[in-house]
Amino acid sequence: MAFDYTAADPILKEVYLPALQELLNNATPLLSAMEKDIVPVEGGNFVIAIHRSRNNAAAIGRAEGSTLPTAGQQGYINAIVPVKQLYSRINVSGKAIAATRSNKGAFLRALESEMKYVMTDTKKGLNRQLNGDGTGALAYWTGADNSTPATVDDSFGNGTTHLPVGAVTCDLIDASDHATVLGNSIVVTRGAVSTATTSVSWTGTVAGSADGDYLVLEDTLGTEMTGIQAIIDDANPYLLSGGLHGLAVATYPDWKAIVLGSDSSPADLSFALIQQLVSRIVSESAIDESDLKMFHCHPAVRDTYVKMCQDERVFYNVMKLDGGWEAVTYNGKPIVADTQCRRNALYAISPSSLAMMQMAPLDFMDKDGSVFYRISGGDVDAYGSTAFVYQEVGCKARNQNGVLKGVNEVWS
Repeated sequence: MAFDYTAADPILKEVYLPALQELLNNATPLLSAMEKDIVPVEGGNFVIAIHRSRNNAAAIGRAEGSTLPTAGQQGYINAIVPVKQLYSRINVSGKAIAATRSNKGAFLRALESEMKYVMTDTKKGLNRQLNGDGTGALAYWTGADNSTPATVDDSFGNGTTHLPVGAVTCDLIDASDHATVLGNSIVVTRGAVSTATTSVSWTGTVAGSADGDYLVLEDTLGTEMTGIQAIIDDANPYLLSGGLHGLAVATYPDWKAIVLGSDSSPADLSFALIQQLVSRIVSESAIDESDLKMFHCHPAVRDTYVKMCQDERVFYNVMKLDGGWEAVTYNGKPIVADTQCRRNALYAISPSSLAMMQMAPLDFMDKDGSVFYRISGGDVDAYGSTAFVYQEVGCKARNQNGVLKGVNEVWS
């Protein structure tokens, strides 16, 4: 009998490729743009002084010999930006560190790789928050599902969510008040992703759920940064009844962004709509068109813009951005595609109106002289490390930004 492949199997070696292959999209376009304007701050809350109103006694006509107009004054308000504390942790066993100390035993050094990738994951998490509305919503219930399994979406009828592969511990939040926890510390596992929904299963108890309720990471409601979905809007953020930075729209009706279109009445993208958004921002704020440096959207909206250009035989340029990203352009301004941006919307952003107010930059805790500490006070053979950043997005003028909502996309 011939010595064939089957017979040789017990003595064959497994040969591994020399490099670790990456499946994850680690791009963070909005974070990269925001990090260009970091404002170091100290003390308590961050305060932004805003010039809101004019002197109404300016250029007042009077007849000869009549009484002069009553003097007026400029109007100012303060925007109060509270700092947010954000953390990331790793935990590596001593045996894992020993087993991965060289290329002979592993592709990566356990401790080094965990520290490297937790920073990558932290930036990805920050980018998600910057694209969000301050709730930290990962996915939205599509019906009253109190028993596993269920379907979720992005609240706009798309299967795109922020749920990671595998299991994650979440809280289910009641969308009617953005406070009541309908499912406390449930372990959610993402299933199949389709065009319109994503399937999920979970362990734990859910009660009283309804369409629109949303999942957040365990115990994080109200602790994440406020992103552009809340800032570039014409209403108060969901979790801030007193208004963005303490300025309620009902009291300060000019403290809002320019919003065109509606998610409830989708419409096709057009050059006229994009230009109308730009013109409205310029006419209702203190900037000119050159100050609008970028458009921001999900890749599905970017692709919709590209198809519109192709259909109408309009040439567009491709611009190389800092960080290595490429973007198509409208009137010389990049349309930046970000996978963590909400669907069916196109944002027009004036970067000078936004700033990252930062009390402490992203770094590992090392005040005691080392970035590592023994787990459980040394009773466990493992080492940990914690990264932290204290910051929040500060908006100096909401009306210098705008958004087109309800954009029909080419993705299906």
